[in-house]
Amino acid sequence: MNLPQILSLVLLVVILILAVWRHVNIGLLGFSAAAVMVMVSALSADGSAAETVLSSKAVLNHFPGAIVTLLIGVSLLFAHLEKSGGLSWFTDKVYSKMGHQTHLVPWIGYFIGFAISTAGAFSTASITLLVPVIAALGRKHPRLFFICEMAAIIGANTGALSPINPTGQVILEAAKKAQVIYSPWLVWFLGMMLSFVLVIALQIVFQEKRVVDVSELNKGKKGYLLLKPVTQESCDNHQLQPFYALCSTIAVLIFLFLVIFAKANVGLTALTLAVVMMLFFPKNSKDFVKKIPWNAVVVISGLLVFIGTMMQIDTMKAVEQGLLSMTSSKIALLFMLAYLTTFLSNVESSTLGVISLMIPMVFTIFGDSPQISLILAACAAPAMLSVVNPIHIAGTLVVSVTDEKQQETMFKRLLIIAFATVPFFPGLAMIVPAIMM
Repeated sequence: MNLPQILSLVLLVVILILAVWRHVNIGLLGFSAAAVMVMVSALSADGSAAETVLSSKAVLNHFPGAIVTLLIGVSLLFAHLEKSGGLSWFTDKVYSKMGHQTHLVPWIGYFIGFAISTAGAFSTASITLLVPVIAALGRKHPRLFFICEMAAIIGANTGALSPINPTGQVILEAAKKAQVIYSPWLVWFLGMMLSFVLVIALQIVFQEKRVVDVSELNKGKKGYLLLKPVTQESCDNHQLQPFYALCSTIAVLIFLFLVIFAKANVGLTALTLAVVMMLFFPKNSKDFVKKIPWNAVVVISGLLVFIGTMMQIDTMKAVEQGLLSMTSSKIALLFMLAYLTTFLSNVESSTLGVISLMIPMVFTIFGDSPQISLILAACAAPAMLSVVNPIHIAGTLVVSVTDEKQQETMFKRLLIIAFATVPFFPGLAMIVPAIMM
């Protein structure tokens, strides 16, 4: 391993530590690390003509323009559906039809969130919409509040493995660069199966007979504390505008048709339809630029620029050789990557960032395996479950809609659940690929 490769690994560790410790956007740190690589490369080349010089132009060629366009376009397109009140209206209607069927109600939020993310919406947007809606439901049925919030955010984040979603697109882009072919919809399906297991487990653990109110705890009854939502709406629900909602729905359906059947570019198609909607509904489109998840744009851009730089100097190949020198067992390597990806997702607030970081390494080591889709699912799917961690936006939102007196309890409960997924779910996801390897 040469000096630039060693430096890139050191910088990778440094940006991970700084992102967690100082809460700096990991994308900004990625851009900075790439700049350091360019400067060091130029300095080292002065002393040795044999050194390969990294130019700024070559490094910036790794900027993920297609993925950034996708994030912007899909966010704006689904912002119309949200602004029109159509999505909130549909969600409220579905919940009102279910009544008090406690075993089924949590799955409504799960499938709504899962469907929205599968259709291409950035999972954070889906979660931001659903969390306050479910909190409103929780005021009527407090015992459903916690499990419904968990199901919705898990479903929304798991749906992000769809190849139409920005997260799925990141994986597809990494596969393209590594010249690896896998089944994206199989990875999406396996992720859904794994999230099913977690939601069912949470339903069993936090079933109604095991949840007790504060007054019952004071009487000596044992169980999990009943966590309740805040008494007032913490987020405004958009009033339904029927014609705007209908046009927004048609735009989303056209988007899905063009992407799935006509193989149109996801980002450009979404952006074009979003702009057309803006032209027809200019008054409703004010400040839509705020709907774009700029934090995620910076995360994915900076990380992919740095990771591209690492691949350009063959750091990933050197890491692969290093790991293979430690063990010849593919199962052991899968074990390390699967658990490391899930662990990093729990300590770093951006699951998208962790996926961007780890998946190229999976393709480098296992790219020639016939079980690559199963291996990829074993590494990526458990990481998507970490969204319940309160350091993530989803977990933070759930804490924010919880009764103020119980927010600390909610924070601790979410933290325990998140880290409980680390030892269990990567191992569960590894069973089938490990047997077939």
